[in-house]
Amino acid sequence: PTSTACRYHGHSMSDPGITYRTRDEVASVRAARDPVALVKSWLIDKELATEAEVKGIEKRVRKVVDEAVAKAKAATPPPPGELTRDIYVGKYEHPRMVNVGPGPQGGPA
Repeated sequence: PTSTACRYHGHSMSDPGITYRTRDEVASVRAARDPVALVKSWLIDKELATEAEVKGIEKRVRKVVDEAVAKAKAATPPPPGELTRDIYVGKYEHPRMVNVGPGPQGGPA
């Protein structure tokens, strides 16, 4: 199956996502084009999985995601230099955003 993703929320915390779409439009797109819902119904309709199997998959995936989130929240934050690591590297002669420091990725040695 092919899917087209649609963002159901805004770009940031200050953007509720309904300034350029109505709530009805978001709801109708979610109902008609939600890739996860489409794949779930495709699996069940084509008898490739039962509803119970799909629910089991969802439960396992939710557990993996919850564990990853907990691990990320408990981890030590990366050093500030990681924020711009490898952004634009190799594309421009003098990238605007790279790690600061000597060497090929951090500018001139």
